[in-house]
Order: sequence, then structure tokens, then C-alpha cells
Amino acid sequence: MERAQRGLTIGIGAAVLIALVFAMVPPVMQDPAYHAFADRRTLWGVPNFWNVITNAGFLLVALYGLKSLRSSSAFIASWERTAYAVLLAGSAAVSAGSSYYHLHPDDSTLFWDRLPMAVIFMALLAAILGERLGTEVGRGLLLPLLVFGAGSVFYWRFTGDLRLYGVVQFGTMLALPLILLAGPPRYTLTGGLWWTAALYAAAKIAEFLDRPIAGSIATGGHPWKHLLAAGALFAYVRTVSRRRRMDRAESSYGES
Repeated sequence: MERAQRGLTIGIGAAVLIALVFAMVPPVMQDPAYHAFADRRTLWGVPNFWNVITNAGFLLVALYGLKSLRSSSAFIASWERTAYAVLLAGSAAVSAGSSYYHLHPDDSTLFWDRLPMAVIFMALLAAILGERLGTEVGRGLLLPLLVFGAGSVFYWRFTGDLRLYGVVQFGTMLALPLILLAGPPRYTLTGGLWWTAALYAAAKIAEFLDRPIAGSIATGGHPWKHLLAAGALFAYVRTVSRRRRMDRAESSYGES
């Protein structure tokens, strides 16, 4: 009952957050200048070479994470394995989708970059909720969160309004530290989750400083954003590959 109440509280809180965003923030439209990245050089026949090639990191993370899918110690519940598989698939899809986008940057190709990103955010959020607040909470929210994440990208594509996608992206990364502090872990090595949050924050900073960074080093900030974001995923995937279940005395978690 307590964990069901946690899930209900989270759902209500998310609904309130979305309502507040729509009530207080006017529609946020995609700035056409977003597509004008600082480094647009063509190398070896590849347009926007560094913005394209640095997406390989996401594919490497997905391939590295495959070895953990069959691990008997990395997952307590089967739905956690499903969430992890979705995250890995999303990482591979980001590699393809973001490369496609950077070859021909515009709103239509950006859709294929953002859709798998939203899936990754929601799979990660469900996994962390399940670990810290109860496995029933994570299992119950996994599918609704995935649908909501994908829906936020479709909403942007058909209305031009980025507010829902902003909730998915920034809401997840703001919520992650709070969730980590909200309950005891049931796996070891959870320090990697803090690295995930920190590296993604660094990735957003690099994205924001695309042009200033281009003025000081060989390429702009956006390729570094890709590498840091892939690093954030790698921190999580590596944690999953090495973690072990904590016993009751260590985690104070209990079974569900």
C-alpha cells in the first residue's frame, strides 16, 4: 500500500508539474538558429563531420551494455531488465538518429534525434524510481513514462511546442538527484548514478557554449555535448554491469 501511494504521489506530482509549466510558460517554439552549429566543416565528404562522428559514442555504449542483459546479479526484477534493454536500444537509436539529423539539420530530422533521447530519459527514470522508491513503482510507471516521453516528441513535431519535451528532458535530470536521496539503494555502486547526472549536466553546458568553445579549441561545444552525454550513459551502463544486490541489512529496502 505504501509503495502504491508513492506511485500515486509521483503521478500527481508529475501532473501538477506539467500543469504549472503549461499555465506559467508560454509555448516554446524551436529556434531556427539551433540548427546553425559552430562547427559545420565537411571532412572526407561528411557534412558537419564532428557533429556526426561523435555520435558513435552512443552506439559503443549500447554495445558495451549488451553483456549485462543476461547477468543474473544486475537485475532483481524482470521489468528492470526490460527497462535496461529499452535504454540500450535508445542509445543505439540516438547514434543513428542524431547522425542523420546532423547530416541534414532541420526540424524534420531533429525528430529522429529527440525521439530515442526521450525514450532513454524515461527508461532511466523508471529504473531509478524502482530502485529507490520500490520495484512496484518503477514497474507500474515504466510503460506510461515511455509513452509520455515519446508523446512529448510527437507533440512538439505536430504543434511546434517544446514544453512537454522540456519536462521530459530537464524534469528527468532535475528529479534524478532528488530520487537518489529519497530512498536507500538496493544495489551496490550507485555512485555511478551521480556521475550520470553530473556528466549530462556538463553535456548541456557544452551544448549551450557551442560557439564560445569553438573560439577556443579545434571544434565547437556540440561534439563535446555528444561525448559527455554518451559518457553519462556509460556511467550508468557500467554501474549496471558491475553492481550487485545489497542484502536487507545494507539497503533497508525490503522485498516487494
